[in-house]
Amino acid sequence: MSKTLEDRLQDAKTALGKVDGAIARHAGKLAPDVETQFKAIATFASNVEHWNQMLSARQTARSLLENLEQQADQNDDVPYGASKAKFQTVRLLGVQGYLAAQWALADRLVGMAGQVLCIRNSLQDPKNAPQLVSHFVGGKGPETKTAAIAFYSLRHSFGWPIAISYALRNHFLHDGAGGDFFAGPTAASAFRISVPGWARVEERVKEYNINATHSRLGNTWAPSAGDDLRKILDTCAPEIDEALGVLVGSACQIAMAHVGFMFGED
Repeated sequence: MSKTLEDRLQDAKTALGKVDGAIARHAGKLAPDVETQFKAIATFASNVEHWNQMLSARQTARSLLENLEQQADQNDDVPYGASKAKFQTVRLLGVQGYLAAQWALADRLVGMAGQVLCIRNSLQDPKNAPQLVSHFVGGKGPETKTAAIAFYSLRHSFGWPIAISYALRNHFLHDGAGGDFFAGPTAASAFRISVPGWARVEERVKEYNINATHSRLGNTWAPSAGDDLRKILDTCAPEIDEALGVLVGSACQIAMAHVGFMFGED
């Protein structure tokens, strides 16, 4: 991506500001319901700083994992805030924190982009809010919820790393990583993934009907048991950021252009 996700979010703030400005200049010229909808979209500009803070939270969580195994003492304790805890405990908490931050951000950004790119019926269903996997890359009918080019371009460019990260998110946040996700409980095992641990991730990915061909990385990226989880997270993150940047940028540019056309400012 030529721009970072932070850059894309600042561009989004600018575009949404133009939407709000156009509506203010032409107040009352749109049907009331339409004007209300565009105003609602424009208000997302006020969330950009919070979204950037969520990016910082993700980076902080990732920093906690860096060289964690090298900080273990003879009792296998590592620093955790002002105290110490077992390496196994801090490793779990750190990965959970990272994945929680990653996917909370994704949910917020997709929720905004979905206001423009998803069909109206999908937006009106509070139990089926727009999400990155279910509406933009998963293989169980997202084409019925999302503009075709948005679905196919994201699925085939970024689907694989998104699915891997999402499977990890569900496994860690819902299952607590099953206890044996890693090769061992001590710092000696670092972040190496066990065979049964990776098998469960692969099973979750199959549920999304996505495979390694759904990626601009190509078949050369094939994470597996024995890999360091941090390397997998670091491979997935920029691909997810790219996908989110495409969604947010597309949605904001479409909204800005559409309002301009509606008011004859093209």
